[in-house]
Amino acid sequence: MGKRNIDDITPGMTLGQAVCAPDGRVLAAAGTTLSEDHLRLMRAFGVRSADIAGQDGDQADDAAKALTATAQRCRDLLRRRFLALDRESAVGKTIFELAVSRAAARVLGQGLDLDDVAASPALPCLAPERQLFDAAAVDPAELVSGDVELATLPEVHVRLLDALGKDETGPADLAAIIGRDPSLTARLLRLVNSPVYGLRGPVDSITRAVTMVGQKELSTLVTGLAAVSAFSDIAPELCDMRMFWRHAAACGVYASLLARSVPGLAPDRGFVGGLLHDLGQLVILRKLPAAAGRALILSRVEGLPASEAETAVLGFDHAAVGRTLLAGWNFPPALIAMAGDHHHPDGAPGSRETALIHVADILAQAWDWPAFSGPPTPALNEPAWHSLGLPESVLAEVARDGDAAIAEIESVFFSGPAGRPH
Repeated sequence: MGKRNIDDITPGMTLGQAVCAPDGRVLAAAGTTLSEDHLRLMRAFGVRSADIAGQDGDQADDAAKALTATAQRCRDLLRRRFLALDRESAVGKTIFELAVSRAAARVLGQGLDLDDVAASPALPCLAPERQLFDAAAVDPAELVSGDVELATLPEVHVRLLDALGKDETGPADLAAIIGRDPSLTARLLRLVNSPVYGLRGPVDSITRAVTMVGQKELSTLVTGLAAVSAFSDIAPELCDMRMFWRHAAACGVYASLLARSVPGLAPDRGFVGGLLHDLGQLVILRKLPAAAGRALILSRVEGLPASEAETAVLGFDHAAVGRTLLAGWNFPPALIAMAGDHHHPDGAPGSRETALIHVADILAQAWDWPAFSGPPTPALNEPAWHSLGLPESVLAEVARDGDAAIAEIESVFFSGPAGRPH
């Protein structure tokens, strides 16, 4: 039996001693064969290590050798997805090696044969050939000029914006507005009770949520959820919405976790900014499916990040469309900048929120699964990373703590048909 770091424990290993939460609750008994769910639960409760049975002597050596060999194979397979990332820089190397270790653990835990790893689309879409000759395609100039209706926000968001503009609005007023939408109320309460917010006690009412989280912060969250629901009607044959929202949730969670270590940045706004950062991609898919298909082919063939392929085909990318969309909805300037500039942050001290989404977006792509056939990982803007003032060591903590939170966000919001928000 030997003590192992939680990041080195994989499904299939057996506990030598029980694992307990800080309050003494047994999370997994001695002798338990660990699954992904066990590991997710342990991470959610902050467990950093556990005693694993049968890890002494030759068996431990064999396991270490298998992990090393698998990691090297994963490293070789992943390089093609990380050509744009500077792996010689400290932060680039850290991101890449974390991607390697996470992929290796997944391969070993699931018993996958790397020779038979199935390819998956480079973007969250179906085969582009189906989109290339869509007669309903809209001219890009119409899309950007605003002549095409992009989407409509739910009434609750309009009422909320009106209420927030009045000085006399209080927690009870906001709770009354939000409470008119039972689905939104349920999702909101599940979210504020999730690991993203990490509150000490349960929150069982919108009024209490406003008190605990803050009026401004809760309003930002409701704004984000309203925007998400505006795209619940994307046709499943056009886009794999489960994959799209999984990336959005991961970006939001990573942004929130990073923001906790950056003075002056609000984790809740980082979460919403991450959730909304790629909405422009849905507008392009909805209104310009043929162009989206051509950009997808270019991304696959040339190994270009999605935004670069879109710019080559359309003359603009999804970030530009997202900026237009959120500005038209009168969203706060900070959220507009997060969506519009996350691929090209300027690294200035006053633009750290945009830098936050830029970094979180790259982490979400770099650490996604399936790891070997996803889209190319974009280049990291080093000035933007340095503007956050974070050490590279924080990335391992973000990767470790993010898994449980991402799974929770998916279950709260994106478990409807075809992975649509509900």
